[in-house]
Amino acid sequence: MARVAYRPSVQAFPGVVLAAALGFLVLGYGGILLSRGSSTIAVLWPATAFGICMVLRWTRTVRQAAIMLASLFAAGLAANALGGSPPLLTIGFSLVNIAEIGIALVMVKQLGLPRFLPVGRGLVFGLLAGILPAVAGGALAALVIWTAGMGDPLASGRDWCLANLLAFVMLFPFGMAVSWRQFAKLKLERRIPEALIVLLVVTGVSLLAFGQERYPLNFLVVPAIIIATVRFRLIGAGVALVIAAAVALYFNIGFEHPDPVARIQILQLLLGVCSVVAVRATAVLGVRDMHVALTEKRRQRAMRASRFKSQVLSHVSHEVRSPLSAIVGFSAMLESGTLSPERAPEFAAIIAHNGELLRRLHDDLLDMNRAEAGALSVLAEKVPVAECLRQCISAIRLDATLGGKQVVIESIEETLTVTADPLRLAQILNNLIANAYKYGDNFSPIRVRALTVDGYGRIEVINAGPGIPAAERERVFQPFARGEPVGRRVPGAGLGLSTAKLLVEAQGGRIDFDSVPGRQTRFWIDLPLAA
Repeated sequence: MARVAYRPSVQAFPGVVLAAALGFLVLGYGGILLSRGSSTIAVLWPATAFGICMVLRWTRTVRQAAIMLASLFAAGLAANALGGSPPLLTIGFSLVNIAEIGIALVMVKQLGLPRFLPVGRGLVFGLLAGILPAVAGGALAALVIWTAGMGDPLASGRDWCLANLLAFVMLFPFGMAVSWRQFAKLKLERRIPEALIVLLVVTGVSLLAFGQERYPLNFLVVPAIIIATVRFRLIGAGVALVIAAAVALYFNIGFEHPDPVARIQILQLLLGVCSVVAVRATAVLGVRDMHVALTEKRRQRAMRASRFKSQVLSHVSHEVRSPLSAIVGFSAMLESGTLSPERAPEFAAIIAHNGELLRRLHDDLLDMNRAEAGALSVLAEKVPVAECLRQCISAIRLDATLGGKQVVIESIEETLTVTADPLRLAQILNNLIANAYKYGDNFSPIRVRALTVDGYGRIEVINAGPGIPAAERERVFQPFARGEPVGRRVPGAGLGLSTAKLLVEAQGGRIDFDSVPGRQTRFWIDLPLAA
C-alpha cells in the first residue's frame, strides 16, 4: 500500500512546526468561540483532524513527530486558556487531544494510505482511524469532566466524540490530498473562469440553502458540492465544504432547532455526508481518470507506431534502392566475366560495402521496432574496452579506408572495463564510426579514444570536417534526421545515431557530442564501469 508522505527539509521543519501550532490554535479557539456558553466543551473542533494531517504529512522521524505533538499540546493549552476553561480542564482537554491524535496516527500508520480505497477497506479505515480515536477521546473527555465535577460527563463525552469524528470525516481526506502536485494536475491556471463559475454556484446555493428560513433547501448543498468534486476533485470538494460551512455559520446554521449545539451537530452531519460522498466520487473518478490516461497513452503509442512505420516505408524504400542497385549491377558485371582480374577485387569490395549498409539498416530497424514494442534485449557483462575497440576497428577497416580514411586509436586506457552488452557495444561503435566516415572530410583519419570520466568509461569518436551547426543539435539523435553538408549527398536512412542513443541508454549509459563548425565533431558514449 502506498503511503502519503510530504517531507520538509531540516531547515524548513521549524517553520512547519510553527505553522502547525498556529493552525491548531486558531482552529481550536475558533471552535470554542462558536460554541461558547452552549456546552462544556467545543462541539465544533477541527483542530484534531488538522493536527493528524500535519504530523502525517510533515514528520519523518519519531523525534520530529514528538516535537510536532509537543507544539500541538502547547497550542491546545493556549486555545483552551483563551477560551476561559479552568486550569484542570485546560490541561485535561489538551492531553486528550494529543492522545486522540496519537491513536489516529498509530492506526493510519498501520493501515497505510492507499491511493484508491475499495468500499470495504474504506469502512475499515474509517472505523479504525476515525471512529476509534474519536470514541477514545470522548471517553477520556468524559473522565476529565467527571474528575473536574463540571457539567454532564456523558453528554460532554458524546459531544466530544461527534465533534472530532465529524471534523475528521470532513477535513482528513482533503487535508491529505492538497498538494502542489494536485494543483498542477488540475491545471488551474487554464481553468480560472471555470473555477470562478463553480465557486459562484456553490456560494449561491449555500446562500439559498442557509440564508433564508422560509423553505427547507439545505439538501441543495449536496449536489453543489458534488459538482465541485466532479470538476476539481477533492480540492474542489474541500473548498465547497468550507464555503458551505462559512455561510451556514454566518447565518446561524439555518436549521430549525432550539438547541444551538444540536444545530451545529446537524450542520456537521450534513457536511460529513457531503464529504463521504465527495471522497467516494473522487475515488471512482480517479479510477476512471487512470483508465482514460492509460487509453490515451496507448492511443498515442499506436499513433507513434503508425507514424514510425510510415517513416520507415518512406525512408527505407528510398535508401534501399541505391545499395541494392549497386549490388545487383556490380554482381552482374562480375558474373559476366568481362572484368579484368585486377578490377574484380575493387568491385567485390563495393558489393561488400553496400551489403554492409543494408545489414546495418536491417539491424537498426529491428532495434527501433523492438524498442517501440518494449522488447529490446540487453545482456550486460564485463567488457574490456581496449580489446572490444581493436576487434571492432579491425572488422570495419575495409569500409573506413574506401575513401582514403583510416580509423586510428589515439589513446586508450588498457585496463578500462565497462558493464555492457558486447554485441550492442560493437553495434554502437559501428554506427558512430560510420557516421564519422560519412560526415568527415576525405583526408583526416577518424580518431578513437577511451578513458575514465566521472565514474564512467568513456569512448570518443572524433572526425575532422564541416561539423554540426548549433541549429541542428536538437534533431541529431532523432530517427530519420540527417544533416546534408553543402555540396555533398550523404547516404543512409538517418537511424545510426538514434539507434546508438537507444542502445546506450538501455545499458544505463549516456551519449552526447560537441562540434566546432568547420573543424571537427566529437561524439562520445559513457558506460558504467565494471565493478
